[in-house]
Amino acid sequence: MNTHFFFALVLPDEIKAYIHNVTEELILRFPFKKVLHPADYHITMAFLGSADDSLKKDVQKRVEAVLAEETSFGLELDEIGAFGRGDSPRILWTGVKQQERLFSMQKKLYSACVEAGFELDKKPFKPHITIARKFDGEDSFSLETARQVANLDDKYFEAVQVALYQTHLGASPSYEKVFTINLQ
Repeated sequence: MNTHFFFALVLPDEIKAYIHNVTEELILRFPFKKVLHPADYHITMAFLGSADDSLKKDVQKRVEAVLAEETSFGLELDEIGAFGRGDSPRILWTGVKQQERLFSMQKKLYSACVEAGFELDKKPFKPHITIARKFDGEDSFSLETARQVANLDDKYFEAVQVALYQTHLGASPSYEKVFTINLQ
């Protein structure tokens, strides 16, 4: 199976630990087949798929150039959400509150990847942090109850780094940073 690559916003360790604690509470009530390792928490900005070395080097230079003047900025965790069927979601995630800087930066990064020759998903950007996959409960899932169980505090953090990650399927953690860009 091919290795895949993606650009993502790196989360601070203390936010990863907080999300992990919330996730531990959630999966007691709502089991999932795969719970992500806290080191794998991130906000995907562009999924590239497989790429040879020359294409990776080209896209790294392009993304580094478009993010060269970007400065760090604050984000805040938002509510728990899910993708897929309401009673049996395939993805459980936590979001971040709307922040125009994140959308602006993602748009620049996305354009640089397209210019490098990648065919990217055209769905609108929905910033989220995947925490679990494939609901595995006997009773139906309830997003409303999950949000009550999670009871996310207002957690602010600084977005200070974007990374190109490589997937290692079957490993835990599954993602490895292979290139990083520090925001000013």
